[in-house]
Amino acid sequence: MKTEEEHIFLQKLGKKDKAAYNQLYFQYYRILVLYSMKYVNDQGVAEDIVQDLFISLWEQDLDFNNIHAFTTYLYNSTRNKSLNYLKHINVKEKYVTSVKAESDSTFNLDEELDEHEIYRQIYAVIETLPDRCKQVLELHLQGKKNAEIAELLELSVETVKTQKKRAVKKLKNKIDPHVILLLVPYLFE
Repeated sequence: MKTEEEHIFLQKLGKKDKAAYNQLYFQYYRILVLYSMKYVNDQGVAEDIVQDLFISLWEQDLDFNNIHAFTTYLYNSTRNKSLNYLKHINVKEKYVTSVKAESDSTFNLDEELDEHEIYRQIYAVIETLPDRCKQVLELHLQGKKNAEIAELLELSVETVKTQKKRAVKKLKNKIDPHVILLLVPYLFE
């Protein structure tokens, strides 16, 4: 792009021009996913990170004077979101480890609840969820990533995340706390 074209492009982005955002997406999406993968080593996660970045770009009031500053912003944002993801994973792993250690030392699940009762509680609550929540949670428990779920159900990634949060909240409120400890690794992936 020439300097004048770049300036017009940045102005259009600032005015939330959909064609400019499409151009931005097609020009930067793949390369930002590859850049994110340097940090997270998972294409699905990298795609989620870059999709979140594009959503936040749409929601922000962009005001850049030159394309180089904007490109730097895209790369820095991708790096920061990737590093935040890694920090989140690290915190989650520490939490799961501490919860497992605590539950092993203070609670013997075999004595309190048999496996059948655990599954009965979980599925009874899942069945009470609204249809969309239930679909999202079931796909998540099957190991699907947010982007895959969004595509399968024809939803936005943000809607998938919201539905998943609602489902987890209901599960936390209705299932025995000891059973929730067993579900932590599956619910917060």
